[in-house]
Amino acid sequence: MCLPGAWTGRAWQAAFAAALPLLLLVIVPGARAAPLEGIHKIQHVIVIMQENRSFDSYFGTYPGANGIPAGVCVPDPLHGGCVAPFHDSNDKNYGGPHGHDAFTADLDGGKMDGFVGEAEKGEQCSSTEPTCSPCTEQESSVQCVDPMGYHDAREIPNYWTYAENFVLQDNMYEPNSSWSWPEHLYMVSGWSATCKEWTNPLSCSSAVEGPPNPESTEGKDPYTGPDAISLPWTDVTYLLHKHNVSWGYYIFEGSEPDCESDEVMTCAPVHSGPMTPGIWNPLIDFTDVKEDEQEGNVQSLTHFYTAVEETSECGLPAISWIIPNAKVSEHPAALVSSGQTYVTTLINSIMRSPCWGSSAIFLSWDDWGGFYDHVVPPTIDGEGYGFRVPGMVISPYAKAGYIDHQQLSHDAYLKFIEDDFLEGQRLNPKTDGRPDARPEVREEAPGLGNLESDFDFEQPPRSPLILPPEPAPGPASCPPGSVPHGAAAPAASSPCPYPAPSTPPTAPAQPPASPAATATTSSTATLPLILQLTASTAARQDLRLNHGRVYLMVGCNMACSIYVHGHLNLRRGRQNLRLRSVRTSLVAHRTVGIAVSLSRRNLIIVRRALGKHRSVKASIDVEATGIDGVREGYHVYVVLTWR
Repeated sequence: MCLPGAWTGRAWQAAFAAALPLLLLVIVPGARAAPLEGIHKIQHVIVIMQENRSFDSYFGTYPGANGIPAGVCVPDPLHGGCVAPFHDSNDKNYGGPHGHDAFTADLDGGKMDGFVGEAEKGEQCSSTEPTCSPCTEQESSVQCVDPMGYHDAREIPNYWTYAENFVLQDNMYEPNSSWSWPEHLYMVSGWSATCKEWTNPLSCSSAVEGPPNPESTEGKDPYTGPDAISLPWTDVTYLLHKHNVSWGYYIFEGSEPDCESDEVMTCAPVHSGPMTPGIWNPLIDFTDVKEDEQEGNVQSLTHFYTAVEETSECGLPAISWIIPNAKVSEHPAALVSSGQTYVTTLINSIMRSPCWGSSAIFLSWDDWGGFYDHVVPPTIDGEGYGFRVPGMVISPYAKAGYIDHQQLSHDAYLKFIEDDFLEGQRLNPKTDGRPDARPEVREEAPGLGNLESDFDFEQPPRSPLILPPEPAPGPASCPPGSVPHGAAAPAASSPCPYPAPSTPPTAPAQPPASPAATATTSSTATLPLILQLTASTAARQDLRLNHGRVYLMVGCNMACSIYVHGHLNLRRGRQNLRLRSVRTSLVAHRTVGIAVSLSRRNLIIVRRALGKHRSVKASIDVEATGIDGVREGYHVYVVLTWR
């Protein structure tokens, strides 16, 4: 007899058979998730945002990029005539005003000829006023009006090396035609606005200069105190929190990297910390960050290094923004070399960590800083775009030596994050569940490219490229206009095969050069005839972090063959251990990373010696042979540790 609702033995068998595959999925040991594919191989996005450099000021003579054209000469209203682009060997630069008014003047209706005049206007007042230039405090022998100056691998060898080995973007624009405060708002929210009611996101409207500054000229912070306001529109962390995606916004403690006025070229530094609102730190002022109780995600850079130095697994959140202090920001008048050292240290730490294999590093500069750029920016709405800024993609899946010419802005970072982690959800008030009054969805702006094209997810993950934080100068580039846009690197036998344009006769004489600059100029004049080898390495390297390798950077100004060899000196035992030699070939003007290593036996010996606190020094010889048979040598020493 079968009771109502009871199952027969046959029914039990059928049910068990149907459920068996599900049970096996649960209980079979060693079952693995499907491998990640395409963009989802990137599990950690790190945005490193530096300050105030135009594309042409850093990569205007980079081979193959859309750089400074021949015959450029920008009018000089103060002295008459015009100023042609010139190589600037100075480590300290000054740029010019870089608010919306300065943008309009620099653009000059598309003529792109207001840069010198704007820099000179900023010089005509005391440096304590908000629109002044740092030049008022300098000696007359220093070239202060320098917006037409450009750098190359002689001053920024690591930046050029990253470009040569990963991806350089020569059509990357600041998202807004103004200064740092609104740019950082765009970086995290895709909008810059001011609001009639600071609790109502539907009352907001676009503001090219941004909402009230976190530190006003009266010294009052509108985002703190009993009458505090907050930014009510939606930023990307709202979506990240909604999808359980981790994030961190890392502040390098120190004085802030820009001033509290859109036209300022110099101002008194304001001390910053992880919880101090400022133009570089907007997330702490957003309503949704407070409502989600995620203020603690805005934290000191110390926490970044703690996370990235974990050895068992990657300790970084899925999304990281890293913001500098004034000293390392490259914001005039901070030293270019200090910024390059800081950025190199950040990238090295990521490359040495378990995070590297699943990371994408987006390196860029927030605005043009008053420096010259020759490309008229596209107009997509009333706020942008601004002028071009340098952009790079560094990742084990990044294409090698690739120049990305597609139209981009910092909005593309949000687009990539949303495609990778948020299933393509945009900061769209119609679909994101938190309406605001933004007029456009910036991630869907007409013509905006896709950063996925900078990757090759089918290639095997690339090895780290550890660079010395304080590198030796790289080789000189060809003068502006010598290598046309899209052309390959110069031929081996002639570093600059295309005739350089002559300086227009109306250009004023360049400022007095320093002895170092004079020496550089005289040496570059003989580049087509004399082999020039550059080699640099960090003075101290850790063998454990480097996986038993010693890294150095090597480049030639013409095609050359390279032979690297060396040994370690264990002082107490007076024992020399040979490094494995490396032979390779280089093309002209290309700096590459080379790793020399120890045999397994020698590495064990060195590790034991270091465990007993013995001093271990590597002596490395780099030999280059040019196409004409001329040889050049370079000798470097490296102190090795194991921590």
